Amino acid sequence: MDLAGMNDLPEWDDFKHFRYDEEGEHWKNQPKLERAKNLYNQARQVYKYAVVFCETLKGEMADMTKSLIMQNAMMLCPKIMGAEGGDIYVLRMENASIIRTNARELETQVKASYLYENCSKSDRDVVVAEIDKFRELFKIWVQHFEKDDFEDDWGLY
Repeated sequence: MDLAGMNDLPEWDDFKHFRYDEEGEHWKNQPKLERAKNLYNQARQVYKYAVVFCETLKGEMADMTKSLIMQNAMMLCPKIMGAEGGDIYVLRMENASIIRTNARELETQVKASYLYENCSKSDRDVVVAEIDKFRELFKIWVQHFEKDDFEDDWGLY
């Protein structure tokens, strides 16, 4: 199956509004932007494979499962952009927590689909492999968050 044109999420380069992308200072933030871009692009892959996976689901719970999977898959890219757009530690941490939750729930739903015999093992394995790649890039991304002077009014971060 050709998956090249199956992603309706914007590409990373469609976003050029980062606040910390000041003229002459871009080089300082290049590693941060590169980590975010890699994560975002993998999130797009997860989304693409989730769409294809949902098309293969069958059985009594297929419609509800499709809805849950797509809700979680659709949250990854916007939350990455939200974390990067503000360049604020608290915002990054909050979005990272939401991203982790959505990715974990997505993985659980995909694995449960196999347990309930709503999909094939190979279909499940493809999506889980993409989520695993996403998780590794996510860990690299969050390891480089830098605490700043902004306070979390809720005291969580």
